[in-house]
Amino acid sequence: MFSDKDKNINKIETLIGEQCNIVGTLTGEGVLQIDGTIKGDLLWQDDINIGISSYCNGNITCKNAYVNGTIDGNVICDNVLTIEPCGKVKGDITVRNLIVKEGGSFDGKCTMVVVKKSDDVLG
Repeated sequence: MFSDKDKNINKIETLIGEQCNIVGTLTGEGVLQIDGTIKGDLLWQDDINIGISSYCNGNITCKNAYVNGTIDGNVICDNVLTIEPCGKVKGDITVRNLIVKEGGSFDGKCTMVVVKKSDDVLG
């Protein structure tokens, strides 16, 4: 198992290719790259990259998400949700930090998680 210091967003551990369509709940850990279609919930313990060609219809829970594709569903990120220039999120989000780059779009309600000082020392 890798520590958070060893994980690198460029090191993809699971890939869902452009021609792949998944229906149902997907769970796992490690860096996930999605270039295909998912219709169902995504419960991931680490970071997720949503590629330009991807479409996710369902709720997503993860550590960090980088969205260049389209998400129709609610998103819960433990840390940062980054909506890249081609990214579209339609649904409610719960995040610690939100970054929406120019060209990215977000349509929904945003709930920001407040970090307690004691959490910063421990985490």
